[in-house]
Amino acid sequence: MKEKSDKIIIEGEIKVKDILRARGLKMYQLAELMGITPESLTRALQRNPQYSTLKSIADALGVSVRDLFVEGGEPVKSIVRGTVEVQGKVRHIDNLEDIYRLTAEVEKAYEEARMSLPTRR
Repeated sequence: MKEKSDKIIIEGEIKVKDILRARGLKMYQLAELMGITPESLTRALQRNPQYSTLKSIADALGVSVRDLFVEGGEPVKSIVRGTVEVQGKVRHIDNLEDIYRLTAEVEKAYEEARMSLPTRR
């Protein structure tokens, strides 16, 4: 993105979806944070969004407007990344959704293990 007099020239592809994916968020959640409908957000991103719209998106995501764009074709890096072993199986974590799925899997395994223990009387 370059500033030229009073106009802004946008260079690069908007990477809102990459940022959302990295944070485990969905478009409708971003729209809620912005106080608009998901349809309005989708329409804005499909067109050439105004700077005020880009600023609202950036503010809702806690990033700068510049961070909304892919520079040099490189996608945004995940803010969560790791590997966890659960019951001998290795699980890869790349975003918040992976953490939620893993948590549900661990809770289920824990409950199944607890139910298989003999009861005391």
